[in-house]
Amino acid sequence: MNVTLGSHPACVHDDGCAPFAERTHAQLSTGRYDWPASILELADMDAYLAQHRTARKRAQHARNLGHTARPIERADHVDDIYAVNTSAAERQGRPMSAGYTSRPEFSRLPAYPCPRHRIDEWGVFTSRGGLVGYLVLYVCADLVMVSQILGHAGHMRDDIMYLLVADALAAVPLPATVFYNMHDSGTDGLRYFKERLGFRPERVAWAL
Repeated sequence: MNVTLGSHPACVHDDGCAPFAERTHAQLSTGRYDWPASILELADMDAYLAQHRTARKRAQHARNLGHTARPIERADHVDDIYAVNTSAAERQGRPMSAGYTSRPEFSRLPAYPCPRHRIDEWGVFTSRGGLVGYLVLYVCADLVMVSQILGHAGHMRDDIMYLLVADALAAVPLPATVFYNMHDSGTDGLRYFKERLGFRPERVAWAL
């Protein structure tokens, strides 16, 4: 399948659209992304939730426990994000890299005038207001790319990541092709998570 990153009918023809698309295309074309990619084709959110019962129920489980998800600026939540990053010494069978074990610094996102070329940052919060998971999405024409996603190890049983992904995807412009790294990357647990969300292995060509 082909996924277009460049001009889109919904673009506002902002000067930043083309450079954003070109940077994203260059990142995806480095050779780091061996096939098959983990892909979710998303056209209608109601139909998606009806089809993926496990993801829907687990997201609702998190809501029932008082968790909520919403857009954030990571720069406003450095302490909580650092706690998330250091809540487990290993992820996916590998030690956490220095980029996660050091205290992070984040720049604020610019104002993106185009709904189809932007970066979204999301967080999931407990009923007491603490951030316990975060997600960064690149929206690039037809593509929605999961750039970074991490949850606090002490809250994963609450199904916080299902809620985080479901609410973030409900806010992206549709239709969209959602890309979440390589399908065989990580542990069996990660693949189970992605497949319950509807991701499947696909060969993809990125086009400007």
